[in-house]
Order: sequence, then structure tokens, then C-alpha cells
Amino acid sequence: MRTFLIALVLAPALSAPTQQPSQPSAPAPPPAGSNWQHVQALPIGASLDIKAKKSHLKCKLKSVDADSLTCAQGKEIVLQRTDILTIKIPHRGRSLLVGAAIGGGAGTAIGFAAGTSGNDGFFGPNFLRGAIAAIFGVGGGLIGGIAGGVTDFTRSTIYKAP
Repeated sequence: MRTFLIALVLAPALSAPTQQPSQPSAPAPPPAGSNWQHVQALPIGASLDIKAKKSHLKCKLKSVDADSLTCAQGKEIVLQRTDILTIKIPHRGRSLLVGAAIGGGAGTAIGFAAGTSGNDGFFGPNFLRGAIAAIFGVGGGLIGGIAGGVTDFTRSTIYKAP
């Protein structure tokens, strides 16, 4: 058995081809999320969460060109591309649903575990396990939904300054 395990571990290493010297290739693409074309492809009116060097704002997209972005937040604001650090698209509804699902699942598991401990009631052992799991699940879902909606943890980063 030991010989088989050793052979199983050493077989991939012994059968690997020898390394070839690497040839120069094309320059590496920019880091994921740092492509300005993603911003230019956004539809007009898209909600944006922009973090710039001197400010942070939430606004609606008006226009984008090669060097700047114009958005509306009561008034028109023009930001130069060099001043923008990140641009994110909010997904509060999705965050709320994901948070509610995680919280509801965790609450149900905790309620189920709590319902199994020492409930030897008149109608038999673990009589209230389902009800306790449901109550904890609803409570966990509410807490998780609120936390997800407030934090917006599923927002998408579409631009990050290189």
C-alpha cells in the first residue's frame, strides 16, 4: 500500500515534460477591472459609485469619453480619468437577497440544533424542532437581508485605476 501511494505521488513529477525556455510574449494585459472600455460600454443613466482621489460620490452616468466621465448628482459633475480610483456598480437588491439566504440558512441550522436539545415534551422528543428552526430561520433571514442591503457586498467593480 505504501509503495502504491509513493508511486501515485511521484508519477506526475516524473512524467512532466522538461521545461522549455520561455519566449518573449506580448505585453501582459492590464489588471482585471482596470479597463476604461468597460466604463465606456455602460448605458447612459447607470448608477455608479465613484471613488476619486479627493472625493467619493454616487451618481447617474451622463457620458464617457477617452479622458473623462460626466455624471449627474443634482448637478453635472465632470471627473477626469486620472482622478478616478475605482468605479463600482451597486447591486443592493442582489446583496439583500444573498444576505437573506445566508442568514436564513444559518438561522435555520441554529434553530434546528437548538430544537434538538432536551425537548422531551408531552408529545415526544424534539416536538418543537421544526417550529424553532422556522422561527430562527425567519429571524436570521431578516438580519441577513438587512445586513446585505446596507453593506451592498455584491457590488461590481468595473474600473480600477492602474
